[in-house]
Amino acid sequence: MKKLMILAIGLFYVGSNVQAQHFPKPNCTTMLGEAMFAEVDTTKPRGVSDNYHTWENGKVLLVKFMPGGSKILRDKVMQNAKEWQKYANITLKFVPDTTKNTDIRIKLGKGLGHNSAVGTEAKFRSQTTQTMNFDTLYFADADYYIASLKRKGIQPPYNLNQLIAEMKADPNRWNNAELRRVVMHEVGHALGLLHEQSYPGAVNWKKTDSVYKYYKETQGWDKAKVDFNVFEVSNQFYTNGTSYDPKSIMHYSIQPWETTDGYSVNNNFELSAGDRAIIAALYPKNLKTSVHVVPKVDISNFGKLNVVTSTTRNGIVIQPTFDLKTNSKLGEVYFVARLADEDGYYIRTTNTYYNWGGTAAGYLKMNLLPNSKVSYNKGTKKNLEIFIPFDQIPDVNGKKVMVVFAVYLDDVANKQMDKLMYFSTTNPLSIIH
Repeated sequence: MKKLMILAIGLFYVGSNVQAQHFPKPNCTTMLGEAMFAEVDTTKPRGVSDNYHTWENGKVLLVKFMPGGSKILRDKVMQNAKEWQKYANITLKFVPDTTKNTDIRIKLGKGLGHNSAVGTEAKFRSQTTQTMNFDTLYFADADYYIASLKRKGIQPPYNLNQLIAEMKADPNRWNNAELRRVVMHEVGHALGLLHEQSYPGAVNWKKTDSVYKYYKETQGWDKAKVDFNVFEVSNQFYTNGTSYDPKSIMHYSIQPWETTDGYSVNNNFELSAGDRAIIAALYPKNLKTSVHVVPKVDISNFGKLNVVTSTTRNGIVIQPTFDLKTNSKLGEVYFVARLADEDGYYIRTTNTYYNWGGTAAGYLKMNLLPNSKVSYNKGTKKNLEIFIPFDQIPDVNGKKVMVVFAVYLDDVANKQMDKLMYFSTTNPLSIIH
C-alpha cells in the first residue's frame, strides 16, 4: 500500500553528502517529484533540470524570510542567492516578512536540514509554509568556535551542545564559503535544477554495508532511504546535455570509499561554467522563451476543494476551485481525485473503472487550447467536477477519508507521461451513504 505524503504527494528526499571537518553536516534533502522521472535526452548543452517545473522566463520571483534569522545572516543569504541573476533572465525580489503572497519562502533555523522545492513545485505548499530551509547551525564557523573552546582550556572531543553554547555567546561567526555554497545550491533547486550526480552513468556507487552504515549514523537513513536518496539515478527526460559536470554547484561531494572505482568529488563553492550555461539556456535574456521549453500547466489561486456527498446521484462530487494557464506547447491534462484513508494511505481498488494506478479515484481528461487561461468553479460558475459513484468506492461508510486532488500532464510529443503539476488534499472527512 502506497504511503500518501500529505504535504507533497509522492515527493522524496535526495541526499547531498556534505562533510564537515569537525562534525557531520546535513545532506541536502531537496524534494523532487516522483512523477518527474523519465527517459533521458542527451542532445543539448549540459545540465540536469526539471524542465516541467521551471518558472516563466523573465519572471520576478517574490521571496521572503519566515520568522527567524539575524539581519547579518539574511543579508548573506540574499547576496549569494542573487548570484544566479547574473546569468538567468529571472529576478529574486526579496520582500517584507509580512507579504502575504510569495513564490519562495525561506526558513532559517537549526534542525531543518538544507532543502528546497524544485522550481514551481513551491506552488504545492501553502503560503504559511516555507519552500526552502537552511540549517543555520551548519553555517557556523566551526574552526572559530573550536578555537574558542581550546582557549578556555576545554579539550576535544567536542559535541554540538558545546558548539551551540559558543555560538549563542558569540553569534554571527559564519563559514562564508560553506554558506555561499549551500545557498547557491538550494536556490539552483528553486530555479528548477536537479542534483548533477544523478546524471546517468556519472557515479558508480558502492552499495555495501559500510556505506549504508555511514548514512545511518550521519543522516539517520535506513537502507530503503539510502537506496532512494543516494543511489537512485535520475533518468530525467531533460538532462539538457551530453556531458556530465563534476564541478557543478548542484553536485554532491563524494568520498573515494563510496564508489567502486575510487571516484571522488570535492565540494564546489562557485557556479561552474556549466551551471551558468544551463541557467542561461533555461532563462534566456535574449529570447522570449527557452529553446528547452516543454508543455506546462500553471495552477494558481487554488481555493477550497469542495467535496459533496450526493444521495440523489449516489456518489461523491468533487469540485476544485483554481485558475489554470497553459503555454504554447500544451499536452494532455488529467484532473484526478483519489481517495486516501485518514492515516494517509491510498485506498486500493480492483475496479475496472474509477481506478487510477490501482487506487479508488475519479478523473477527467482534457485537451486545452495553447496559451489559454481558464477559471474553474469561481463564484456561482460550476464548470468542473469529478464524480465517483458509491458503488465504485471500497467500503468506507462511516470512516474518515481524504480526497487527494492532482493535476497531471502527458507530454505526448516527447513521450513523457504523468508529470505532476499540482497537488492538494482535504482534511479527513466522512462519506456516509
